[in-house]
Amino acid sequence: MKKLKKLIATLFLSATALISCLSLASCEMLGLSGGSAKVDGVYLSPAEMSYNNMRPSYNYYLTTFTQQELTLYDDGTYCLIVSSSQFSAVVLPEEGNTASANERANYITKYYGKYTSAVNELDTDLIDISLESPTRIVKNNDSEYFVDTDNWTENMGALTKKPSGVDMATGRPTYDPNTPNQTAEGYLELNAFKATTAQANTKKAQLDYITLEFAE
Repeated sequence: MKKLKKLIATLFLSATALISCLSLASCEMLGLSGGSAKVDGVYLSPAEMSYNNMRPSYNYYLTTFTQQELTLYDDGTYCLIVSSSQFSAVVLPEEGNTASANERANYITKYYGKYTSAVNELDTDLIDISLESPTRIVKNNDSEYFVDTDNWTENMGALTKKPSGVDMATGRPTYDPNTPNQTAEGYLELNAFKATTAQANTKKAQLDYITLEFAE
């Protein structure tokens, strides 16, 4: 139990620091605001940890840390950044600082769309936010490639084909070579979250973690 607590605490502190730095990267004034809107507020969520033990069927386990940053603009648009870092085979010795882990996958996704907000009726430090489904997505996929649905290319389409299955040994998607390239519209349909609500504390610049729902 002590080893597990130490593992979780160390991973949390390391990954939270990394994700916070990545999440605090500015949302460029892309697409919706046209570069003229001013920032109304920037809100950061706590980091969430998830753990997937693939044993005994497969000899690996995954620990993932995810954090969100929401930027609101005065023209009624938003940028929601979701940063995710994943590790497997984490080994933390009881003595010394020689830890090891396999970096698995890192993603930074920026969602752009429109929103409305209102001061919470019970607490004036809080605002209740309604986020429309995003109309633009910009994503860096594990430092391998990026996509931008407002500036789509054939290469992006080839790299984001619909998967035909999953390789159960690695957890990675598999692809049928005959599958046509993805389109910007198709990518948005698969990856844009549904309209949702959020709550932020304006005094603390804090965002409650948003549970995002996607099309099946």
